[in-house]
Amino acid sequence: MTGPDPSQRSGAIVQAAPPSPRILFVCTEDWFFLSHFAPLAEAAGTSSFAPGIVTTIGEGRHALERLGLDILEVDFRRHDFGLLSTAQLLVRLAVLLRRARPDIVHFIALKPIALGGLAALALPRAACVYHFTGLGVLGAGRSWRAQWLRRAVLRLLALLLRRRRSWLLVENRDDLALLQRLGAPVDIGRRATLLGGAGVDPQHFIAEPWPDRARARAAFVGRMVWSKGVDVLVAAHRILTERGTAMDLDLYGAPDPANPRAIPESRLAAWDGREGIRWHGRTNDVRAVWRHAEMAVFPSRGGEGLPRALLEAAACARPLIVTDVPGCRDFVRDGIEGLIVPPEDPEALAEAMARLAGKANLRQRMGVAARRRVLDGYSEAHVREAVRAAYEALRPEGERS
Repeated sequence: MTGPDPSQRSGAIVQAAPPSPRILFVCTEDWFFLSHFAPLAEAAGTSSFAPGIVTTIGEGRHALERLGLDILEVDFRRHDFGLLSTAQLLVRLAVLLRRARPDIVHFIALKPIALGGLAALALPRAACVYHFTGLGVLGAGRSWRAQWLRRAVLRLLALLLRRRRSWLLVENRDDLALLQRLGAPVDIGRRATLLGGAGVDPQHFIAEPWPDRARARAAFVGRMVWSKGVDVLVAAHRILTERGTAMDLDLYGAPDPANPRAIPESRLAAWDGREGIRWHGRTNDVRAVWRHAEMAVFPSRGGEGLPRALLEAAACARPLIVTDVPGCRDFVRDGIEGLIVPPEDPEALAEAMARLAGKANLRQRMGVAARRRVLDGYSEAHVREAVRAAYEALRPEGERS
């Protein structure tokens, strides 16, 4: 026979455990969160937050649910920066945020930061994390509209960061300095954290053995959009071919139909038909790419935070050829982990590729250094811990662990 329920004893007061504080991620698309930011959900769980997400839902609903995320759906893809569509999305986000009543809102990438940050002004008690992953298409855009939007969004972010309980997550020092010049009251360790990009798992992306072949192979992995500079890479390969340097070039990635700067499939098919070039489309096994290629090339025009594909190649111990743009030049030190060339310069890019193609010892030395660099601050574990520390700094005083 069991004893009496303590809650029924005279004078006994049983208090229910307080609910877990709630964190809400706001991200453009489910696949983007799953491919780059799943460690954030783990960081939230480690800090005893109940996580949810506001995002566009494609095929990733079940994967998000497996991460323990409550899902609030909004379609970012149907909205550009036009006046009417922007207002509609702003109202929708404000309604969702007020309904969810989060303790912390974590905005990921430029559009969620700008519009979600404005919507969150209706939640004065919520803390805000602004996760700046680079300027994207606005960073590489040269039209008057892109330049105007770039200035407007950056000034807005600098103003939002004046909010008392706010924190900036940034992936390179150039972006941090830019926001500081605009008046954002942030420094590393004081309302700002410099992340190692999205981080990678070095136990999954291992140092791959070197291919045994006479003919060198370079590879690019990323979205097929003009800002990534894939056309410059193709032009560099043509220069090498004309000079008699035999090299294969593999291109992995799909065009992004939601991106106004997507490369048409007809152009990709034309490149695929050239001697020595293969366009493979999207890949689900990045490690296999680096088992077959000796060097990784990232000829970005700019707008990057820190490309995850670059970190994956480095973790697989492949030397890196990158352009001198924010993010890429933060990770790669010229002559150590790889080579740095000017953006939009196929001649310089061809010379760098030829240099690595002809020196196996140099490729291997740089590849070893690239993996060591990942282990020194660019792993998922590093990112999880840095983000968890930001959450703890924003937790109300009486609730801190």
